[in-house]
Amino acid sequence: MRAVPASLDPDVVAQVDARLDGVELEHGVRIGWAVESGSRAWGFPSPDSDDDARFLYVRRAHVSPSQR
Repeated sequence: MRAVPASLDPDVVAQVDARLDGVELEHGVRIGWAVESGSRAWGFPSPDSDDDARFLYVRRAHVSPSQR
């Protein structure tokens, strides 16, 4: 399920999506949930506010030879 408020700038959403895709590729994880955080999420951004996101990820299981 994905819910992106209409109030969010589509260009910023695309940039965040690209960054999250990069995290998945670079670190070999799957991001299952991401949410905006920080001042924008609370409704009081300033003109110089950055975009903050928090996310949950799942790493592939690593089985060592001793666990086989």
